Amino acid sequence: MRNLYDFIVKNIHVFLFILLTIVGLFFIYNSSSYRQWAINSMTKEMIGPFLKLRSTYIEYIHLKEINAKLLNENRKLLHKAYNQDFSVSTEFTYKDTSRKPIFDYVTASVIENTIHLQNNYIILDRGRKDSIFPDMGVISNLGIVGIVKDVSPNYCIVLSVLHKEFSLSAKLLKNNVAGILLWDGMNHAIAQLKNITTVENIVEGDTVVVQHSLIFPTNYPIGTVANINQQVKGGYYVLDIQLFEKMDRINKVWIIKNNYADELTKLKKMGEDE
Repeated sequence: MRNLYDFIVKNIHVFLFILLTIVGLFFIYNSSSYRQWAINSMTKEMIGPFLKLRSTYIEYIHLKEINAKLLNENRKLLHKAYNQDFSVSTEFTYKDTSRKPIFDYVTASVIENTIHLQNNYIILDRGRKDSIFPDMGVISNLGIVGIVKDVSPNYCIVLSVLHKEFSLSAKLLKNNVAGILLWDGMNHAIAQLKNITTVENIVEGDTVVVQHSLIFPTNYPIGTVANINQQVKGGYYVLDIQLFEKMDRINKVWIIKNNYADELTKLKKMGEDE
């Protein structure tokens, strides 16, 4: 306490100067509206960068919450757009509200992603505890991403669309010409639609979507025709497909849960055994 008192006494002139300066600035500030404007402008100019930095920081810490809300809204839109009602149309439409929707969507974050291998994979932060199992489809808001291959309690590994074993039945949206979507291991932005019987009325830029699938919603986007290979191989044409999803930039995805997968798989097996 004695030391504090000695310090104040020793520097009393400094404290007095600061006090008088503050009082003087106060009187100057209130002496005219012009001076108020000038001081306010100077103050804003000085502290502007700090306020901008503060605003950016606040925006950043809320970014996760904002992204979560956007993902949830997108999930709702996916649920609405790619679920068909079980209904029978006669003179009226009957909607069975007791039935589950065909698809549910689980949001997931990408932990690891490869694009430069022949057999590329993706690791997601969802696993068995989230009711994730092998053979579930994975999509983004732009297009297809892959199929769940293996699952641990907290994570799953996805067989990427950029994998030599990945294949999917796909079609051109405008005319339903169908083929098999594969990847040739060359360009991570381009896949191939093979087994095309005709290229008549097909042009570059045509949209390619999922055909019939137990894993992906029908008509879910895949990409656009980038090139038509006119060389016929075994009686079939090959189309280069520019993928909608940038596979080197994926961050947030949805894992698709088909609520009727077991029932449909058993039914399909019964048909094959006959």
